[in-house]
Amino acid sequence: MKKVLLTLPNSIAGTLILKGYKQGFKSCGAFVMEKDARELTIEDIKRFKPDIIFGYDYGFLFNAKDEVKEYFLNNADKYRFVHYFADEPDSKYACVNQPELFEQYKSLCEKYNPETSTGGFYSFVWDRDFEKSLPRAKYLPLAVNHKAYAPSPDDFGQYLYDISFVGRPLGEKRQKILAALVRTFGKKLNIFCYEKHFLQSLDDMKERQLLDDFELDIYKSAYRGFLTTEREISRVYNNSKININITLQGISGLNYRVFEVLASRGFLLTDDMADIERNFIVSKELEVYKNIDDLIDKAGFYLKYPEFAQRIAFIGYADVIKNHTYTARAYEVLKK
Repeated sequence: MKKVLLTLPNSIAGTLILKGYKQGFKSCGAFVMEKDARELTIEDIKRFKPDIIFGYDYGFLFNAKDEVKEYFLNNADKYRFVHYFADEPDSKYACVNQPELFEQYKSLCEKYNPETSTGGFYSFVWDRDFEKSLPRAKYLPLAVNHKAYAPSPDDFGQYLYDISFVGRPLGEKRQKILAALVRTFGKKLNIFCYEKHFLQSLDDMKERQLLDDFELDIYKSAYRGFLTTEREISRVYNNSKININITLQGISGLNYRVFEVLASRGFLLTDDMADIERNFIVSKELEVYKNIDDLIDKAGFYLKYPEFAQRIAFIGYADVIKNHTYTARAYEVLKK
């Protein structure tokens, strides 16, 4: 039985991902101990004797106490470190304003090779285009805890919302798309996010002159508040005729919302990324748009024929709970 030590990061997204892997490793028969990287001690490590130390992005390099970090570095040839990058490895999101971490980690990967020793560093990246950024990095898509998003039978077919967007409505790419949806579909758009992000988006819309005063009033009415739990998020996805995804990070990868929507048995209309067709069947398990005009055309079609969207959502849901769970991802990690 493999023993996996999970070093939880100072990150909400990272913690959710690692807790998902915790259940995945357990389902694969591994013995797992989770510990906040900031609270981890050398005694914890020596007592548990892990086969794998699993971290998010730069893991212990960023979060661990100095003495623990030094212990890891002095014993890098004895432990097998596995890091899962859900951000671009050399981006500000992964390095958290410490750009030196990228070169430091890269040098560790080059120095300690797990393929030629019992220890060393191994990396998995969420976007296939980042494989070449680190030695021996392998592509491993994001996953979802489908049980946390399992829709309630009472929700099926309720359709409380026509078009929903869950996430920060920030950045020119997202705001141009949301503005086009307002101009075309008016009050059919619903936005769920932090209030401060929505207020910022209002200021941005004005400054960029994406909407006139009348359209801005419609945009204001689209705000529906912030969703705090997986259950609340699932209910919105499952009760929306169309869920819009607008990817901001990565080159070809799929963000978490793709898996989240499908696990909720919601219909997803997402921007076309290269990894979509490597993981899903377009127009059968989800739908994609190539540009704003394509988005508007397809949104109009599926609003008119929600039964087609519902059929696609069901098939996408079946695929996610079979192939895109944390158990499936943890199995891949253990196999490597």
